[in-house]
Amino acid sequence: MPRRTIDLGDRAPVVLDTSAQRVGVSVTVDGAACQAAVLRRHLRTVAALPGRAMDTLERLASELFNNTLVHTRSGQPGGEVVITVARLEGRVQVKVTDGGRRPGTAVSTPHVRPVDPDRAGGWGLFLVDAEASRWGTLHEGGRTTVWFELDRPTVRG
Repeated sequence: MPRRTIDLGDRAPVVLDTSAQRVGVSVTVDGAACQAAVLRRHLRTVAALPGRAMDTLERLASELFNNTLVHTRSGQPGGEVVITVARLEGRVQVKVTDGGRRPGTAVSTPHVRPVDPDRAGGWGLFLVDAEASRWGTLHEGGRTTVWFELDRPTVRG
């Protein structure tokens, strides 16, 4: 069973809602930067969000994808990343699962780092924390999943 690494009262569960109609798909891609286009196409196809909400979803998912390449085995030769997108009642959920820690590195939990404008990089989880409706991490089988949800924009009528 996955272990939560966040405050349960502050974040949504990763379990798909079985009480509502949902659409969800997972894809496994090579751990290479050129696969970001596959990620974006997958997101657009499943999420079906309007304009700015889709831009936000793509930006946050791209940040998490890039983090897997930089910080985990996914970015090494033969590495893979699993991307899951689920359209749920009132929200869209994205999960990015890495290929496990790199050999010789300590086990760590993804976390938001203090902002340093002089540092290149390090903005991924800062953006997720600022822009996602909910987010969290799970560790299972030596792999880490970082997930986030965006609430669907309400239609004014």
